[in-house]
Parts: sequence; structure tokens; C-alpha cells
Amino acid sequence: MTTTLEQINELYEISEYMNDPELTSALEFIAKLIMKPDIPPKIASVEIVRLQAIAAKMQMRATWMSNVDKGDRPKKNLYYTAAAEIDKTVAALKFLFK
Repeated sequence: MTTTLEQINELYEISEYMNDPELTSALEFIAKLIMKPDIPPKIASVEIVRLQAIAAKMQMRATWMSNVDKGDRPKKNLYYTAAAEIDKTVAALKFLFK
């Protein structure tokens, strides 16, 4: 079983590898959720919008790398994964309002 510290370290490694400020911002928020999942609804509402916008950027970037700039396959795949997982995080945050 992976510890929280190892999960956060893995997020840091991804951030360093990708060198994308928006992705780093999303990963930092996810790390905070791992450490303290009890988030106030007011903060969640702002993060839902911000993270969904970041997920959209990740998806568009991955599609760009699939169709136009085909040079970096590993980063493209990480962008696809980031978009999907950030979207899942947004869905979980939305659950707070139900």
C-alpha cells in the first residue's frame, strides 16, 4: 500500500517532469486533498471551476500533441491522464453540494 507521503512525492515527480504551472497547481491541490479531504464548500466551489478549466487545458494539450505536435508521447499520455483524473476530482468535489 502506498503511503500519503509517497503519493505526494509521486505528484511532485510528475510536476517536475511535466514542467507545467497549471498542472502543478492542480497537483498541489490534490496533495492537499490527500492530506486533508475535509474541504469547506466555499473553497470547493472555486476549485471546481479552476480545476475543470485546468482539466480542459490538459485535454486540449493532449489532443494537440496527438494530432499536431507528435514529438513527446510520454507527456501526451500524462496530459490525457491528468485531464481524466482532474475531472474525477472535480466530480468528487461537486458531490459536496448534493
